[in-house]
Amino acid sequence: MPRYRKVSTQIWNDKKFNSLSDDGQFVFIFLLTHPSMTSIGGMRHTIEGLASEKDWTFERLSKAFFEAEKIGIIRYDKKANCITLPNFIKHNKPENPNVVKSWGVASELVPECNIKDKQIQILMQYVVDRYEKKEYNKTYILALKKAFESLSKELLKDFRIQEQEQEQEQEQYN
Repeated sequence: MPRYRKVSTQIWNDKKFNSLSDDGQFVFIFLLTHPSMTSIGGMRHTIEGLASEKDWTFERLSKAFFEAEKIGIIRYDKKANCITLPNFIKHNKPENPNVVKSWGVASELVPECNIKDKQIQILMQYVVDRYEKKEYNKTYILALKKAFESLSKELLKDFRIQEQEQEQEQEQYN
């Protein structure tokens, strides 16, 4: 079953995206819509493999790729062969708590490394922020816990602190 992704037409108004060359823009959209891109905005791949898929030279694809990485719209860990798109969640918001729950399985497809950890923290913060703004209900938070319950304590540390603060504020309110 094909995976669905949202590509906002606002991309053409984005300052960073418009600062890219045509090849840079293509590589970003290629990654955004790539079949290996997971619902958490990360994937396992190499630049050589991407170049081969498009029948481009390594030099051409890597120049465009690193142009996008330099401005921060792509993150890459060469050692782990991990690529993430930090703003992926802004345009591919979870439609319901089940989507959030599925992030746990999707995260298993992304190699372990610092940029994967950063991507997960971005997702977690996104859900927590929406919960605090009352845009999401508690089922989203429960789904988030379920999705990432197997993560290391260090990665969840900041999330737990925020959760404890919320609980304390709720107790004071009651």
